[in-house]
Amino acid sequence: MIEMRIESIRISLMSTNQQVVILKELDGERRLPIFIGKPEGDAIVFHLNGVSVPRPLTHDLAANILNKLDARLSHVLINDLRHQHFYASIIVHAGDDEQEIALDARPSDAIALAVRLDCPIFVAEHVLDEAGVEPLGAPETSNKEDLGAFSDFISSLDLSDLDKDK
Repeated sequence: MIEMRIESIRISLMSTNQQVVILKELDGERRLPIFIGKPEGDAIVFHLNGVSVPRPLTHDLAANILNKLDARLSHVLINDLRHQHFYASIIVHAGDDEQEIALDARPSDAIALAVRLDCPIFVAEHVLDEAGVEPLGAPETSNKEDLGAFSDFISSLDLSDLDKDK
């Protein structure tokens, strides 16, 4: 499992009813874009920005239920990717013996609950390997052998010819 954080939530250019949550590795550069519904995206953004609403949202209700039952959300896990759909689990510890319970959830709901209960977000390594993206960085430096023909051409230039037009 690889711990992630929410880097941003963006509006999908493909659909007005979707947003994209971008998760970023805590100890790396890979990102995982997950398309989510607008209501779920708004619920995450509202909480992250401290926006209060007059009545509890669904994820607020779920967080309140866990708190009232003395259950603790340990973490959420984006655990699979099948047919271009992500799958997640919320991991809850409940009862006197702190029994661990894994509950199936949509990634958007799991993330919305994680931000409300301040718990970590993890992604299974195979999911990040399959769907993660690395930001475009500086191109790799080439060695002199790769630039052989270009280097030969540059060496053959006579720069003194540039001053003749003055």
